[in-house]
Amino acid sequence: MNTTQVYIRIATPSDGEKLRAMFARSSTETVYRRFHTPFPEVPGWMLSLMLDADHDDKEVLVAVAQEKIIGHAMYVRLGDDREAEMAIVVEDGWQSRGVGKSLLRQLEEMAGLRGIETFTGEVLGHNRPMLGLAATFSETEYTTQDGVYHVRMPLRKAPAALTLRRAA
Repeated sequence: MNTTQVYIRIATPSDGEKLRAMFARSSTETVYRRFHTPFPEVPGWMLSLMLDADHDDKEVLVAVAQEKIIGHAMYVRLGDDREAEMAIVVEDGWQSRGVGKSLLRQLEEMAGLRGIETFTGEVLGHNRPMLGLAATFSETEYTTQDGVYHVRMPLRKAPAALTLRRAA
């Protein structure tokens, strides 16, 4: 039985090399599922975008095991103040072990506290693990175009007293 502890924390700009190493350990299929582009190596500018967060309109989390980043999740608030695009990637050896679900739950909790009510995302039709995660939201809506699912996932409601209000 594997007893390796996985913890989730807010990412920092200094996580760049560990994030690069995670993608280097990941299959080309995993990288393609995340970016919808066959990056032989994830470019530095993309890694920078993946670690840049203001902790309100954009949040970034990492899953860590044995001092290695094994998963990444982020949301970016869209023009509609209450909606955010989200994305998750988990290194191959850690897929189907609850890491993605844990990242998504933590990301949802943080987004809900910031007034976000819906996550959206673009998911490749053959990315069954991500479609499965989307289905954990009871009222997920799906539309498809050219083999890509556009998913809308209404977040579970946080208690109103806990919701942080954005400055007007």
